[in-house]
Amino acid sequence: MSQSILRRPLCMLAAALMVLPMLMMPVSPASAEGTKEDKIAERSVIDQKLEDLRIELNDVNTELAETYLALAETELLIPQAQEDLELAQAELEEAREDDRIVGERLTTAQKEEQRLSGEVEEGKEEVERSGGELATVALTAYKGGGIPNPSTIYLGNQSPQDAVDRSMNYRITMASQGTRLDTLRTDQVVTENSAERLTAVREEIKQLKIDAEKAVERTKTAEEVASQAKIDLDALYETQKTQRDTLEEQKTKYEGDTTTLETRSTTLDGEIEKLAQQEREKEERAQREREKQSSSGSGSSGGGGSSSSSADTGGGWIYPVNARLNSNFGWRVHPIYGTRKLHAGVDFPVACGVPVGATHSGRVIARTYNSGAGNKIILSHGIHNGRLITSSYHHLQGYAQPVGAQVSAGTTVGYVGTSGSSTGCHLHFEIHEDGNAVNPGKYL
Repeated sequence: MSQSILRRPLCMLAAALMVLPMLMMPVSPASAEGTKEDKIAERSVIDQKLEDLRIELNDVNTELAETYLALAETELLIPQAQEDLELAQAELEEAREDDRIVGERLTTAQKEEQRLSGEVEEGKEEVERSGGELATVALTAYKGGGIPNPSTIYLGNQSPQDAVDRSMNYRITMASQGTRLDTLRTDQVVTENSAERLTAVREEIKQLKIDAEKAVERTKTAEEVASQAKIDLDALYETQKTQRDTLEEQKTKYEGDTTTLETRSTTLDGEIEKLAQQEREKEERAQREREKQSSSGSGSSGGGGSSSSSADTGGGWIYPVNARLNSNFGWRVHPIYGTRKLHAGVDFPVACGVPVGATHSGRVIARTYNSGAGNKIILSHGIHNGRLITSSYHHLQGYAQPVGAQVSAGTTVGYVGTSGSSTGCHLHFEIHEDGNAVNPGKYL
């Protein structure tokens, strides 16, 4: 048997073993950390969506709103739970495949071990047999009955032909012993190589058994994870069904509340329109007084006028709070009842108690309360392009300025709350031109 043939199975096995550690490689800490960060980011997105939705439910009964939000959260979690199950099932399949591959390689290695063991034993027996024969020849020669001395071959011959025959026999005998010696040396080398390969295979088998144990453990873990992912997803579906049934019951229970959700066909706010008219009249009176004093040469400034007339609405507007916008100005469909309603301002989701700043210089003209807006403070910013500009801040926890106070942009006028028709801490902010709500984006 040639050495190349002996080495081929071993080389194939070694190549397979080089691939195995890559298949069995555990998740690196960096990868695990990445997965953790992804989960945190996913939860953050869900929380933000729920926060936005909560603000949209301002006009809804608290019990009904909480039921709807619970259902919304469940439905937001379901896609991730489905993905978790799919990933767990894929990991289980991969673990099972790795387990199968390791098993096959272990079987191959064990067969190789058995074959090499037999080859080594046969080689030892052949070496011992050949060595024994050579030892016998050497011993016979030592005693004088072995190979003739070359100098005696031609002595005592009966004829020249006899000398030739004896010479030929001598050469054949010596050649035979030399060949046997070469064979013995070759057998010894082959046996030693086989023994070395056998040792290597046994080391490989030892490592494969360790890898097989790891593959079994990985498969077991993957089965547990996949099983739990299936349980979690099934639980979410069951919760979703229960929450949907409860929501339908509560929609019927509170259907009378839909009167507060009727479609508004105008952006006009009657309360602010009235205040704007009063402010306009003050502005006009102050202007007439200034003109009268100017024409009479008095040079004094009218004391009763509002300094808000000097407000420059062409610039200098700022956000009332440092937060993102989550609900823009415009028409929207109610998430529960499907009714269409104008959202006359913008919302800022922010914690209760956070200071609310004036978006522009102006004067506090009203502090009011109603069941919808809750605590509301209204600022006048003077006349611009023939219209009186006002800003209003809703659902406040409390006020920071009295009526009549002159404020600059950024001056605290109140504190974020959840008063009135509100299901969570946030600031609802509106801007009006002569009492008509306009998109705050036009100014901010």
